[in-house]
Amino acid sequence: MYAMGIDLGTNSVKSLILELETGAIMSLCQKGYGYIKGTSAEQDTESVRDMVFSSIRESIATSGVAPKLIKCIGLSGQMHGTVLYNISGECVSNIITWEDDRCDKGFLDKIADIGGADIEKSGCGIATGFMGPTVYHIAQNSDIKIGHVLLPTDWLRQELTGEKTFLTDHSNVSSSGFFDTRSRDWNYSLIGKLGLSEGIFPKASSTFDIDGSISDKVAEVTGLEHGTPVTVGGGDQPLSMIGSSICDAYDGSLLNIGTGSQVSRVGEYAKKKTIVFCFPGNCYSLLGAALSGGASLNWWRKVSEECVTMYGLNPPELSIYEEMSRIAEEAPPGANGLAFIPYLSGTRAKPELRATFAGLSRHHGYAHFTRAIMEGVVFELYYFYEKLGDQSDESKPLVGAGGGFSSKLWSQIASDVFSSDVRLTECHEQAALGAALIAGVTIGYYHNIKQACNMVRYSDVIHPIEENAVKYKSVYEYQYKKSF
Repeated sequence: MYAMGIDLGTNSVKSLILELETGAIMSLCQKGYGYIKGTSAEQDTESVRDMVFSSIRESIATSGVAPKLIKCIGLSGQMHGTVLYNISGECVSNIITWEDDRCDKGFLDKIADIGGADIEKSGCGIATGFMGPTVYHIAQNSDIKIGHVLLPTDWLRQELTGEKTFLTDHSNVSSSGFFDTRSRDWNYSLIGKLGLSEGIFPKASSTFDIDGSISDKVAEVTGLEHGTPVTVGGGDQPLSMIGSSICDAYDGSLLNIGTGSQVSRVGEYAKKKTIVFCFPGNCYSLLGAALSGGASLNWWRKVSEECVTMYGLNPPELSIYEEMSRIAEEAPPGANGLAFIPYLSGTRAKPELRATFAGLSRHHGYAHFTRAIMEGVVFELYYFYEKLGDQSDESKPLVGAGGGFSSKLWSQIASDVFSSDVRLTECHEQAALGAALIAGVTIGYYHNIKQACNMVRYSDVIHPIEENAVKYKSVYEYQYKKSF
């Protein structure tokens, strides 16, 4: 028996097929898409839908699995974003992603002034790109008659089923900014103060619920069986934790280095100046999020074109993580006193903050800069880790996720900075895997989410190097901690 997990990411969709009995990944297909030219961060729904269908077809074709054996479709997707519908239930907008910047600081301050203490009910605050502020901005500045709004994952589910239920799940919608995360319902007081209709927002449901099934039309173009049930779906951040075998407070923390970077764990509601999302079930995902992780290394690569000849950068067979790691290995731990604060895009709370190098001397070269960037990203995660608390039990594991952990050096730096083992999963698309595991729970193949998480396989464990761990502890205390 099998389940399919589909993760609608910011830049690409991933579809995988999971064998429920063994946890084996039978296939994984990724298809990319971009933004509409002339928009800040909007995507064409037809183009994205075509890529989703293409990824499903290819995943089925390469798996060797008969579609009738795929018993459920689980969904995951980019959080915060927005899709608009009219009162008749017809889609009337592009996919407006979390990177949309129409809500400037002045507009967010206006919402905060109107909302007052109600703003605090959001576990992630309000920020540009979040569904709530985006919807309010459109309502205030356009003639669009908004009948319904959905997050991108929910838009995809309705495309797959052909039904107009206008549901979302608690984990995804808690990223909207207008959701009362503690009570797991909309922040109706704030919505009322802003003069928005409560009826345009989707009903919040459980991540494990079924909401329709694959339609005849979609079955014809994808190869899936008509009538295959589809889960409500969830946010990619909590579901990536499930795909990393983290589903309760005893499972440790997830370190993720992608375009941005995050450290997260499961626990009770406690903001502690960090982000709180609803987690599937009755607990919460406690999160420290940085806007620049792998993006910092990519920026450094792009501005360093003059070093191409010297270092032989960009051989086609190597990824950015591999080629930059090769260079960074020439510098010692601590980069000979050079530190990098990775605020290239500011922070969620203070977008005006900027990145900086500190401790620069004439002895520093390209390798030192490269290593300092990699270390700075990890030190920021460690700073969030301290804020999240729960370091009393050092036996709780760390799991590495995202493209950054494809780098052996970056993985080792993380293990050394945290002075802890870091486990790496076989499947690098943890959100898609998490969606498939949720599907397995939904149809009753797994008794609960814990049993599902036990199916996650690991490829390696990175152990800290003691002398590096001692060095990094000193570097953090004297060069980084005071800067975050």
